[in-house]
Amino acid sequence: MTDYSLKGGLAYSVEDGKYLRRDLYISTGVLSPTPSEGALEIDITGKFVYPGFVDSHAHLIGTGRKSLEVNLEDCNSIESLAERLEVDREVVRARGWDQEVLGFMPVREVLDSITTRPVILTRRCGHIATVNSPLIKLFSLEGLHGLDGSDIELGLLKERALEELDRKIKLSPGEVERAIHAGTQAFLKYGVTAVHSDDYHGIDYELLMQSLSSTTNMRIYEKFCVSKEEQLDLIKLGQQFETPFFNLRAAKLYLDGSLGARTAAMISPYHDSPAERGVLYMTADELRVIVKKADREGIQVCVHVIGDRALEEALKAFEGSVSESLKHRLIHVQIASEEQIKRMADQKLTASIQPIFADSDRIIAPERFGPLRMKDAYPFGKLRDMGVTLAISTDSPVEGTSVIRNLTSADRFFSRRDSIQMYSSNGHILANNTDSISLKYGDRADLFVINVDLLKATQDTPAEMTFVDGRLVYRL
Repeated sequence: MTDYSLKGGLAYSVEDGKYLRRDLYISTGVLSPTPSEGALEIDITGKFVYPGFVDSHAHLIGTGRKSLEVNLEDCNSIESLAERLEVDREVVRARGWDQEVLGFMPVREVLDSITTRPVILTRRCGHIATVNSPLIKLFSLEGLHGLDGSDIELGLLKERALEELDRKIKLSPGEVERAIHAGTQAFLKYGVTAVHSDDYHGIDYELLMQSLSSTTNMRIYEKFCVSKEEQLDLIKLGQQFETPFFNLRAAKLYLDGSLGARTAAMISPYHDSPAERGVLYMTADELRVIVKKADREGIQVCVHVIGDRALEEALKAFEGSVSESLKHRLIHVQIASEEQIKRMADQKLTASIQPIFADSDRIIAPERFGPLRMKDAYPFGKLRDMGVTLAISTDSPVEGTSVIRNLTSADRFFSRRDSIQMYSSNGHILANNTDSISLKYGDRADLFVINVDLLKATQDTPAEMTFVDGRLVYRL
């Protein structure tokens, strides 16, 4: 194993928010006060060094798949859509469309008019997709009509219907391997050395466990996706696969969908669609059964809640749970009343938030929520001020893996110093990891070098070098 001497960098302290010009010595994977004999010396004079960042909620395999599938993020016409779908694949997977950008819904009739290949187009949020007639026929999808508002006549699949399709089109071992590699590189590029990931979608259990436990270039805090109490046993079973880089101690549950798809569960109807209140996956009573078993088994429960109705059900379900010791978590929390936030704080619940959503939703949020409810939308500053422990995330592939883009979005809610803490040490805290991964002597050498000051930077800039466990795993 190569040891390193990083000379002349400005090392950032998360604890005091200051820089210190110092040489960093990496020896056998940890930071040492003295250089080891034969260490590789690298001059980083004038560059900035930070402890590895932690994305507290993302999809590692989904992030990798995004780079391997057809990208529809900036697709803005039917001509552009037709051109991008002109690829020679047995089943064409594409992701990233937004009806606000595209200018129309890419429903079945539209897709049938531009391609004869079986295609599935997943919206950028990942909670709704459209498919064409050849794909419906190939996988006999007629039985999904009506599930969570899915409409096969329109080729529209929502929420659990989309999950069912994923089960029919499972990833092969080769596809999983390529996706993990691509996803890992996408995070390491920006200095993210650990990811709280959610990957049990369209993949066999044993393949998932074996694939994630083989990863050594990144620390993975896996949140295993469950929908029933008995599935928690798969988490205990999977702990035999744990390594220093793969941790399986958390369950992920969906309580609702997304704002863009109007499937986030709302107490009152959507402002721009009064007939809709979203999709609620389960009630508080149903979730409470899972929480109680998780409490007994020592499993952290992480619940996807975007709408205020979903949040309300989660808060009821967590009443009386051991949230303080396990750090049970709410993911997203895109709208919440002050009373709900107080209950979150009183119950010692934590949260993974995505400040960048406030920017990417700037057009649709006022339409979905309406002017009165917007005051309770994206309540991230209030969550922090009322005592909820927060960690920052991207929900990649919904958003990109760029650290600076997310930090810039977070500027409206927090100081940069606070945001960096939420993006680094708080990410490990929410994983119940008590090990120090900072830049102190004896810490594991998870760190990155970048040529901009993250207390000020606003331009998207990749890391120059990223180290995990003392190994140089990415270099620009």
